[in-house]
Amino acid sequence: MSPEQSAAIAEGREISLSEKQIESITDQLTAQAGIDSFLNATCKELLPFSSSLFVINDRLWKMMDRKIWDCRKMLAMTTIPLCTWDHDCETTRNPKGARRWPIKSNSMDIDLGPKPVLKIQGEGGDFSGFIEQSHLTARKWGIPDTRRLLPNYVFESLRIEANLDRAVLEIHPSPRDELDYDFSDNARVFFEHGFLVHVPGEDVTLQVGKRKPTQMAGDVLLLVGKRFDGDDDSNLELLVDIWLKAFEKRMASVK
Repeated sequence: MSPEQSAAIAEGREISLSEKQIESITDQLTAQAGIDSFLNATCKELLPFSSSLFVINDRLWKMMDRKIWDCRKMLAMTTIPLCTWDHDCETTRNPKGARRWPIKSNSMDIDLGPKPVLKIQGEGGDFSGFIEQSHLTARKWGIPDTRRLLPNYVFESLRIEANLDRAVLEIHPSPRDELDYDFSDNARVFFEHGFLVHVPGEDVTLQVGKRKPTQMAGDVLLLVGKRFDGDDDSNLELLVDIWLKAFEKRMASVK
């Protein structure tokens, strides 16, 4: 450690570790029990997680033409947590009135054997096209309102399964210009403590509620991240970052 880091520890202050230091700690921890055992044992520290499933294909791009803003940005197919429009949430900082609901209990399983697969399950929002704002306000207040179109996310149980043998993994993914994060968890959540899996659509199935699983078409970008608040344990944040580094290292050997 640097003299500054040592002094901070002696004074009981938080420290920031370099990527090289995190990688060194990761190597030490995974050497003891094996990287797969470490990943499975520590995976629970990411729970509950946020997730957004983006599917990129021509049919969905045509659907995005109906958006009243940012039609060149793709909305998520599913989101954890549920994100909806709420008139009371419309502010200068949130002009679209997006409301992110609390994250409910969810689960994630990773099998990096001969047929590597990522499975996530939880409750969140299923994109069901667009709905006129007047329909939403009529349900609540019974008064006429604008007919502008809003993303319509319906609360559902979600199950996503992604084969990873052709996946490209990115930890701490930077925000992408083509993705609409307004009705998703914040891009910052995925950048600070999360990962992105880029995988062909035919390698991903989505099950919504009691419907049959559906194979995706096009390109899939699956984001998973752990949301932290200012009062959360910094040691847990570090452990999640170590898990991400171990996941990146293990995925490099899948190819």
